Amino acid sequence: MTFLTRASLKNRLIVGLLTLAVAAMGLFSMSALKQELMPSMQVPMAFVSAQSPGLAPEEMARTVTEPVEQALQAVPGIKSVVSDTSSGFASITVEWPFSTDDEDTLRAIRAAADALKPTFPRGTELTVFSGGSDEMPAMVLSAGTSGDEAVFADKMAQTVVPALQGVAGVQKAELAGREDEKIVIDIRPADAARLKVDPNLIAPALESHGAALPAGQAESENGALSITVGSALTSVEEIAALPITAGDGVVRISDFADVHVETVPATSISRVNGKPALTLQITPAQGANVVDISHAVTAELDRLAPELKAEFVTIFDQAPYIEQSIHDLSVEGGLGLLFAVLVILAFLGSWRSTLIAAVSIPLSLLITLVGLWWSGNTLNILTLGALTIAIGRVVDDSIVVIENISRRRGPGELTPESVIASVRQVAGAITASTLTTVAVFLPIAFVSGIAGQLFRPFAITVTIALLASLLVALTIVPVLAYLFMRGRAPQAAATMPAEQDPAGDLPTAELEAAAPAAVAETSDLDEIHTPPDRLQRAIMPALNTTRRHPVITLVASGVILLCTLGLSVLIPTDFLGSSGNESLQLTQSPKGTKNADDLIKAAEPVEKALAKVDGVRDIMTSIPLDVSDAPPTISYDVQLETGAKVDEVDAAVSKALERLGNADDFQTLTQDAFVGGAGGGGISLQIRGNDPVALRKASDLLEAKLSDAKGVQSVRSELAGEQPVVRVKLDEVKAAKLGFDRAMVARAIQEALEGQTVGQLMLDGQERTIMVRTPGTERTVEKLGEILLPVTPQQSAEAQKIASDALQDKAKAEAEAARIKGNNELANQMREAANQRAELVGQVGELNAQLAALSAAPVVPGPPLTPDEDAMQRAQLERAEQIAALQGALSGTQSGIAAMDEQLVALRQAQADSATQLAEQQRAEAEQEQAMEVSGTALPLSAIATIEEELTAPSITRSGGERQVALTVTPRKGQLDAANAAVERAIATVDLPAGVSFELGGVSAEQDEAFAQLGAAMLGAILLVLLVMVATFRSFRGPFVLLVSIPFAATGAILGLLITGTPLGLPALIGLLMLIGIVVTNAIVLMDLVNRLRADGASLAEAVEHGTRLRLRPILMTAAATIFALIPMSLGLTGGGVFISKPLAIVVIGGLISSTLLTLILVPILYTLVERRRERRIERREKRRATRAERRAEQRGEGPAADIEALTEA
Repeated sequence: MTFLTRASLKNRLIVGLLTLAVAAMGLFSMSALKQELMPSMQVPMAFVSAQSPGLAPEEMARTVTEPVEQALQAVPGIKSVVSDTSSGFASITVEWPFSTDDEDTLRAIRAAADALKPTFPRGTELTVFSGGSDEMPAMVLSAGTSGDEAVFADKMAQTVVPALQGVAGVQKAELAGREDEKIVIDIRPADAARLKVDPNLIAPALESHGAALPAGQAESENGALSITVGSALTSVEEIAALPITAGDGVVRISDFADVHVETVPATSISRVNGKPALTLQITPAQGANVVDISHAVTAELDRLAPELKAEFVTIFDQAPYIEQSIHDLSVEGGLGLLFAVLVILAFLGSWRSTLIAAVSIPLSLLITLVGLWWSGNTLNILTLGALTIAIGRVVDDSIVVIENISRRRGPGELTPESVIASVRQVAGAITASTLTTVAVFLPIAFVSGIAGQLFRPFAITVTIALLASLLVALTIVPVLAYLFMRGRAPQAAATMPAEQDPAGDLPTAELEAAAPAAVAETSDLDEIHTPPDRLQRAIMPALNTTRRHPVITLVASGVILLCTLGLSVLIPTDFLGSSGNESLQLTQSPKGTKNADDLIKAAEPVEKALAKVDGVRDIMTSIPLDVSDAPPTISYDVQLETGAKVDEVDAAVSKALERLGNADDFQTLTQDAFVGGAGGGGISLQIRGNDPVALRKASDLLEAKLSDAKGVQSVRSELAGEQPVVRVKLDEVKAAKLGFDRAMVARAIQEALEGQTVGQLMLDGQERTIMVRTPGTERTVEKLGEILLPVTPQQSAEAQKIASDALQDKAKAEAEAARIKGNNELANQMREAANQRAELVGQVGELNAQLAALSAAPVVPGPPLTPDEDAMQRAQLERAEQIAALQGALSGTQSGIAAMDEQLVALRQAQADSATQLAEQQRAEAEQEQAMEVSGTALPLSAIATIEEELTAPSITRSGGERQVALTVTPRKGQLDAANAAVERAIATVDLPAGVSFELGGVSAEQDEAFAQLGAAMLGAILLVLLVMVATFRSFRGPFVLLVSIPFAATGAILGLLITGTPLGLPALIGLLMLIGIVVTNAIVLMDLVNRLRADGASLAEAVEHGTRLRLRPILMTAAATIFALIPMSLGLTGGGVFISKPLAIVVIGGLISSTLLTLILVPILYTLVERRRERRIERREKRRATRAERRAEQRGEGPAADIEALTEA
């Protein structure tokens, strides 16, 4: 690696310019880095929310939750599906392994959910969203006013919310606590029936008439103009004027319905410090800077507050805590930097050497900031903590380099060759030590879960910082050393006796005797003869004593290690600890409350009592308006003053509540605003089974057992008391015959009580729901049976069949009546004809009698006629004949006329009969059409169902297809292991019902998984360290000796945790992982010099003794610099990010102290034992080889005996 040093010294100007450029880029990166509290975490989890208003929990579970569970469990890679179902609502949590691709899994979940939507009851809404720390709100504020609350709420919605959504980086601004409004279309049934209007046509009319539709473009003098048809609805009046097709033509909605705006009843009341208030929640966009958002939102609210006469109270804000944490860690880093520089100055005794070495700290950190910015990381308490931790380590390489240059310089001027020679001596050692420290962080890349996501940026930061420090030590530090240390060594320093030399420099006389003036030509072996300095004279006697008694030293060290490991069981465990930004979550379940007013009265004294507690800043109260729960629960979010200790406030709150009485109504839980979602929740004891009674019994037994257990702060069961519900029990057979099913009945009840949602409308800048309903339905159990159900197709078909059958019966009756009438008329005609015939027969008889009489009478001739009389008679006869002929002709004519009259009468009768027949046919057809239009009669609900009240569970939780009840056990601070043990004892000792199973989840499961993975990461780190050291020393003996210092590092770490009372959690484990790389660095530096001395011809004892002496100062310097740099963090002087940095710093300090001492003691002893055994083995092998050679020579006559015999003969 000395080629970098040689190139840097050769191109000093370029190195200087590059250094300035890197510093400038680092400063730019510092301002450009996004600031946040914790690294962004993508939790492998999705949430499916289902809403179907009106469905009871069991019905919701059967029709919605269970199908969704089955579909999601079939998605590849899903680990668990847990559901929670209540009345009209279901929440399904889906979890998969961290190794599974999040995007692919989310797409599969959404596809499975979308495929189920057509099968759900009408009106069911399904939403899928993923989990992650980016969804955490940036700010939560309350807004109150002394004026009209309704007007204020409108102004907030119309002014503040749009203004905040326009702030850069804000994804959405949500206003809660405001009474929403909806647009209601109340149908007037009488008018709708009169106008023959189908209310179902309202929704299509809103869809077709309620939007402006594009219709292309038209050319004009000004160019192409867009064409739109219609315009969007913007008012209630426009809805009322919409045209609807009716039976008698086209009518408007206002002709048969009333359209107006109604207030949606709120489900809860929000209060802040005892006063009604609205809540504003600001959610940042992906990748937005939370600090910038907070400042911009605050400025915008300050601008709007005077105009609105509003008072804004900050309930939660990430920015101040982020800024404070960053500031505090920066201060601790600055103090650590100062302490490290003072340590270097104390050892080197030279401001120049100290400043040269100290330059590596800011330069390395600036390079690290550039690396973080380039890699897309953020400035958070993990990366900033890593930078602070690295302050003590990044100077180590520079210390070794500058100390070696300072120690090896002679009385002459410092030349580039001497600098390169000094760097060459330690370059391999510092490169190997840095690579070993970097190597321990490689396994972090394979750690999954929260531990991996949290500490991967930490590992990246430390890795960049260490590599940067190595680069600075090999390039910039030698250049600075050459520029500022190349003058001749001061004469005083050259002639000063060793005991008077504050820097530990060797006397000039000794230097001249030991080596030539050209230091570049000095060998490592020449340094053996340099006399010891004061530090060496003070410490080396003790080290030499331990080497003279190796067995005692090794046994004592082993005893110390075993005793320390035995004490480790006394260390409490934790997961992430507390971020310091904690609040109290208080719940109250008052008994005997019947309405919302009772709940408000119950909350008021509690709010007053909490306000008097020292350390309480704000109290946010949520009071439910639905008292159907048994009993209803009031929630209090108690925010603490800055600097207030949550344990003390919790104790004061408990005393205040005891004075109020009814202490059993309250439950208190400590909630961490930042760590709560990353292992800060508590132990989740999941009780599973299919028998609800057994689940309740098991839950009650365990809750009672754990309430007073050691290490347990509180126990909360999610199993609520039973609450009354209205059960509509269908007569399934009768309902099926009429065409009804459960979904139709449930929808009919819901629409009758709530109305039917038919669309949305933007009114006054807010989206409003449009409902259609029929007024008059009373929301009482007694009146539910009177709800009219919709007419089913089966009912319509049955009604049409009845009407058709009635028409057929009527037609048959009319035909029978016509037949009877015809028969009667024919009989009458026959009787009349018979009578007339009889009369005619009588008349014929009379005429025949007269004719017979006339024929029988004799002819009596008359007197003769005269000619005139004869002529007269003939004339009379002719006249009579003419008259008779005329009369006959007239009679025939009259008969013809009579016949024609009869024909006309017959024709008229036929025409009349045809018209009558046509009218009858048309009437029959009309009646048939009317029969086909019959739709049946709407039946009341009571016709097919009975309505009863019964008790049922308010919610149903399922996991893996079984019912589940979860007990949340909140451990006391730093006593997670004790709480875990209490839970395990409770499970083992409580006599639980059969068929009940258990599973531990929550922070306990997360801790077990993280500890196991970090344990595996430590083993992987040890293997990597071994690999680097084998590559460095090209043997297994040296690395084996160096690995001995690793377990002894745990002794100091354990003692440090015990003495300070710090729990063992993820930060402490990361500190142990760092120690694996840190503790071997000093041993590598020591062994590298010992090997060099032996390579130059020194004996094993000389190499070990003088190698330890010569490396004593740099080893102690690097260890002391790291320790003192971490002391401010270990003390938590400022408090920012202390839950991450403090345990980590304590572990590193303790481990570094023990490993440094034991490295100086054990490594030389073990190295001596191993190498001495090796030398003895080599000696024995050489002796055996020499003996075999002598024997072969004797056999050939060439041995010593043959030589003596030849001399004798001569």
